[in-house]
Amino acid sequence: MKKAIASLLIIVAAFLGTLLYFRAHDTRTADSLSAYARIEFTGLRGSDGSATSAHFTVWDTRYDGAKADSKVTLVTDDKEWPLIASVKQKNAGAFQKENEISVFLPAATLDDIKAAKTIRFRYSYKDGQTVDLPLNDADLAYWKGQVE
Repeated sequence: MKKAIASLLIIVAAFLGTLLYFRAHDTRTADSLSAYARIEFTGLRGSDGSATSAHFTVWDTRYDGAKADSKVTLVTDDKEWPLIASVKQKNAGAFQKENEISVFLPAATLDDIKAAKTIRFRYSYKDGQTVDLPLNDADLAYWKGQVE
């Protein structure tokens, strides 16, 4: 009987530990966007070689299955650019979902990106969680180089 109770307690502890891990992953914190999720930024150029717009994608994995909202915000210093993103969700392993948040940045944002001292990207999930993180210095320099 003691072995059965001990086995049951081990199973319950493992289950609760797994749930706590999933919750901790979905509510994780980071000091920059690339530390939180995988990102990709590409400046798009016209036939004359000048930057005309940019494409930005964030891949964010979660265990709770919440899907990201398509309303996102790019913040260059203190100026907010509300944008509409394409959001796709797919399985990313055992119990995990990956949200691909992809947005084209209009030409009007390029001058602000070039001049920005800080850039933040904000998006939220339908369950109410909001991710609002800045680019780190290396990513900011890369973005500026892409839109020069």
